[in-house]
Amino acid sequence: MISGTSGPGRPIELSATVQAVVQQKASAQELLDALVTSTVYCVRPDRPGVFVADAGDGQVVGVCTSLPELARFAGECDWFSTTGADLLSQLPPGVDIVLDPSGPAPLRISPGALRARPGLQLNHLSETGEV
Repeated sequence: MISGTSGPGRPIELSATVQAVVQQKASAQELLDALVTSTVYCVRPDRPGVFVADAGDGQVVGVCTSLPELARFAGECDWFSTTGADLLSQLPPGVDIVLDPSGPAPLRISPGALRARPGLQLNHLSETGEV
């Protein structure tokens, strides 16, 4: 399980969550929580949108968790950043995401498989208003 918060506190670090998922120490829900609140980096194509590549078994878009990961993946390139939530909302249907494709633990996910599940989160507020 990944500790952290997706609320007003310190956000969950996406790259650590990706690594934990690969090691089967984090769930798909934890990955979704980290992805939607994180800034992600992508190669900027000539036209607006994302650079989609054919991977033989479907289309994918390379998504990096940091600028150093983007540099490892694409070298010197034009790039853009956005939130994971925005990327998911703009991604064409049927296109998978490969998180940190040139990193030590690339992770291919199908956005259709990630979905928010309703749940109850209980927080304790101190007398000073801190969570």
